[in-house]
This record gives sequence, structure tokens and C-alpha cells, in this order.
Amino acid sequence: MSSTGKFTLSGDASSKKHSEPSGLSVGDPHSKKSKGDASVSSPGLSKPIDTTGDSPGVSTGVSNSKKPNGPTVERAKTSVSSGVRGKSSVSSDVRGKAIVSANVVEVMFFKDVKFGPHEGEVRFRLIHFWEARNVLKKILLGLEMLLIDEEGTVIQGFIPSARIDTYLPHMKAGGIYRLNNFFGSKNKTLYRVAEPSVTLTFTSTSALSVLDNSPVCFPDDRFRFYGYEEFEAACDLKGDLYDYVGHIKLVNGEVPHESLVLDESEIASTRRVLLHVQTHDGPVMKLYLWDKAALDFCENFKATGGTAKVILVTTLNPKRFGGALTLSSMTSSRVFMNSDVQATQEYLTWLVSNSDVANRVDADVVTKTETVTIGELFSYMKQAAAKVAWFECTATVANVVHGSS
Repeated sequence: MSSTGKFTLSGDASSKKHSEPSGLSVGDPHSKKSKGDASVSSPGLSKPIDTTGDSPGVSTGVSNSKKPNGPTVERAKTSVSSGVRGKSSVSSDVRGKAIVSANVVEVMFFKDVKFGPHEGEVRFRLIHFWEARNVLKKILLGLEMLLIDEEGTVIQGFIPSARIDTYLPHMKAGGIYRLNNFFGSKNKTLYRVAEPSVTLTFTSTSALSVLDNSPVCFPDDRFRFYGYEEFEAACDLKGDLYDYVGHIKLVNGEVPHESLVLDESEIASTRRVLLHVQTHDGPVMKLYLWDKAALDFCENFKATGGTAKVILVTTLNPKRFGGALTLSSMTSSRVFMNSDVQATQEYLTWLVSNSDVANRVDADVVTKTETVTIGELFSYMKQAAAKVAWFECTATVANVVHGSS
């Protein structure tokens, strides 16, 4: 996905709190730590994070029953499912309506999902969803999703464009669902947002329904944090997209303060916000927020009265501009600030206690916008002790000459 592509649809599980359904018990609910190294946000959990790497994943349940050896699969003796199915599996008089059936189902965890068709059931929280479009033609390809199960495993989901209208009206970011009949397809290698090599794809026979009265606690979210060194190593590789948390040094070249007013018309026109950010006392980096991420930041920053200090942005693409490491938001990116989520709360606590450390700057990029003329730039370049610097040039084209002489 292009970071500057058109964005018309998204869902965000963490921007608003959702009440947890309670009551349906299938199989043996249990609590289990996930094996991945990431930060999991769950109601009532408090787990410190390591912003220079990934912090331990945590998931919660209601009991600690032991499982027999073998694959982690729950089998329900009876199951009543009601939900929405693809059109090909629904007769003409009930299409788009609730489907109720009583069948024995196999409840799977995400770690057990393999390539190929599955007739079993997966249960998850819908963290976030967004449109997937062709980079060049902007054609809608489908709806991409970020899902998390009770073990804290995150997997990417996909609904083809032809089936979006069937399922989208019943989807709400942060909601808990169960899905029957799906296909395990190969995850993309470019710009991945989840670790599993399998993508959970909706088919014409898939049935999606809200999971009511679940006694199991599903984590709210899961972050995969990278620091400066990790982003530097992944620069321009177009691989997995990781998350960042730190504090804001500059907003469009201005130091954040209570009287700072963002130029919303300019942001709407340029479709971007440029931040200088820093994690602890590490190097300062440029962070570009595009399109919806830029608008979300503008709205949240204005709501704090210009006092926002901590920022968390998900799924960032590390690039190198003018020799400097730069982070760029993608269509899948979400923006959190100050006390929005547990990770930003913990960083804000550190920042308040270590303001002197945070104010020490070891910058690899310019941290203040300065206006210079071309003559001053040439003079700078001729200095014997001149340092490497990155300049953004704004100029008027006076003439265009074809060919060369």
C-alpha cells in the first residue's frame, strides 16, 4: 500500500473503549502467554515495554486448565452460531440475514491456522481494518484487517472487494467475533503488518458473527516496537512494518506549546504532518504522517491544547531521504498520544520522571527549520569545516530547456 494512497475507510479498536461481552463458554477457557515478543494491551493489565525492541506479549483468560499434548484445539460438543455468510452459501430469501445452525465445531487458535480451506471456527477481537487499493490505479482490492485471539497472537485478515458489503455492516473495530469456514492464504511479503505467514481470508462460505457473553478475555491490541537501530537496519527493505513510541520534539518545525495552532488548511492541502521524534535520549528522527494519520494527529493534538508530548504510531515504513533515516506512515497506520493506550501511558510516566534526559539531543537530522537563500547555501558548501546537512528547497521554475548544449 502506498503511504499516500487515498484512504476512505478505517476502523480503530483502541481509539475508543468497548465493553467486553460476557457469557458463552465453549471448550476449556484458559490463560496462556504468547510466544512472540511484543506489547499486548489488555483491560486491567500493566506491563512495561521496551521501546528499543519488542516487549513481552501477555494474554489473559479466566482459568488455567491444562491442555492435553498435541495441537491446541478446542472442540465444542454443541454450538449455536448466528452470523452473516457469503452469498453463495445463502439461499435467495435469506441473503444478508442472520444464519442460525447447531453443529459440532472445531475452535482453533491462530497459531494452528495453516494454508488451505478450514471448516473450523476462530475467535478474535477485530483490532483495526482499512481499505487495500492498487497502488497505481487505486482500484479497491479488498478490506484488510488486524485480528488478535485470546492467546495474544495477531494475524492479518482479508475480505475480497466483492464480499465487503456482506460483512462490513456487521463489523466494528474492537468487537469480538467468531468466524466459521475460511481460507488460509499466503501472507504478502511486502509491508507485512503481522508475523504469521498465513492470512485469514473470507470466502463465499464464511460465516461471521458477534461472540456474545464470552468468559475469555481477549487482549485489546498488540504492538511490535522498533527503535532507531532496528529501523535503521530495516531501512528501504519494504519488509515488515513495525511500531514506534517516543516523544515529540517538533511539529512542522515548531516546538509544541499551549499556544501552538496547527494550520489545518495547509495540512489538508499537503496531506502530511512532519514530526521530529525521539525515544529516550536516542537520535532524533523525522516522522511523516500522511493522509488519515495526519488528520488524526491534527485532531488529537488540538484536543490536548497543544500539550501532547508522547506519540505512538503503528506500521511505519523506514526510508532514507537525503541520507537521513525517516519514518513514514502507511494506510494501515494508527496514531495514539499521551494516555490513549497503556504503552503511551508508560512512556509518559517515564518522560515526566526523566525530562532532563529527554531534553538531551543526539540528532542525526536537523531539528530546527531555518530559511536560507541559495547564496547562503553555496557559502555554506564552500566552508572547509562544513557538516553534512539536508536541505528542503522551495523555488519557482523560471525556465525549462529541452536537451543540452
